[in-house]
Formats: sequence, C-alpha cells, structure tokens
Amino acid sequence: MTRDEFLIEMQDVLQTEDKLSFDTVLGELSEWDSLAIMSTMAFLDRTFGVKTSMSDYTSMNTIEDIAVKAGI
Repeated sequence: MTRDEFLIEMQDVLQTEDKLSFDTVLGELSEWDSLAIMSTMAFLDRTFGVKTSMSDYTSMNTIEDIAVKAGI
C-alpha cells in the first residue's frame, strides 16, 4: 500500500469528508473518538497484521503516527 492509498483508506476508516494528510492532528478531527480508534485498530490488524490496543493511541497524535505503526 502506498502512502497516498493509506490516506484514502484512513479517510474511509474515520468516515470523514475532511482531506487527510500525514500532518493531520487526530484530536482536531471531530470523528476521532473511541469508535474511530477501534475502527483504526481493526484496519491495522486486517490490512497490516499489526495488533494495537487502546493505550497505544494515547501516544499517537497524527495520521503519520498511525502510518508509522502500520509500517508505511
């Protein structure tokens, strides 16, 4: 998966109309809540085989942080 494809997938995972970038601050997205975190966890597990927990997301501030966790 390319970085551009990752952004498109994250936009779908977060169900947002906002254009995402790797600098997008998660806390500034109205969609970023516990359900979005759970959706992100499922996406990373299903797509990249990366297991995360809710506590992992306390240190993730941007889309880039999620991408790094995914190995993108």
